[in-house]
Amino acid sequence: MGFITQELGPRLGNMPAEQQKAQLTNALVDLQIVASAAEKEGLGKTDAFKRQMKYLELKALRNEFFRTKVEEAIKEEDMKALYDAQVGSAPAQMQVKARHILVKEEAEAKDVIKALDGGADFAELAKEKSTGPSGANGGDLGYFGQGQMVPAFEGAAFALDKGAYTKAPVKTNFGWHVILVEDKREQPKPSYDDVKTNIRGFLVQQKFSQLLNELKAKAKVEIVK
Repeated sequence: MGFITQELGPRLGNMPAEQQKAQLTNALVDLQIVASAAEKEGLGKTDAFKRQMKYLELKALRNEFFRTKVEEAIKEEDMKALYDAQVGSAPAQMQVKARHILVKEEAEAKDVIKALDGGADFAELAKEKSTGPSGANGGDLGYFGQGQMVPAFEGAAFALDKGAYTKAPVKTNFGWHVILVEDKREQPKPSYDDVKTNIRGFLVQQKFSQLLNELKAKAKVEIVK
């Protein structure tokens, strides 16, 4: 039941194995019964059926080529080598963990900075003053890397030392920000297991494109209109 399992198996979801087997067996029996009836009617001899069979044959051959020449050609060592080259040896990227207080006017932001200079708690001020969606959470933005925030905000945040806040308001399209950097760290790199599936997909596509281009270069194609 190999082929019918490939076709119908995903539709059966988490159905118990015995029920899946029964469903697939019934489907295979129904298929055989209807196919036999069609054969008796001579439907397998029509031009339309022959064209369909030729198309299905071409697809099956393509799939077998893809399986044997592409999928089976990708080895674990190839995947690990790409990981080491693209991820493992890549320069470490920095992240900052920050909070911010967003207000509409520069004067409001300056008042927030004065309050911080006087010893006010940043998170409590954010809950009280910030108009941004993170205000209710004390202005917490979590960790973010370069390229994730608008340039003015990012530049100010990455320029701060751990534990420092901006001594002048930072303007963006959203308004005026006061930013506190709580931590700085190297961005954790994804493990090999985390990206293994993506690496394999990339190598499969790369291999197939390479082989297809080689075949096209050798083939003589004539399109009849």
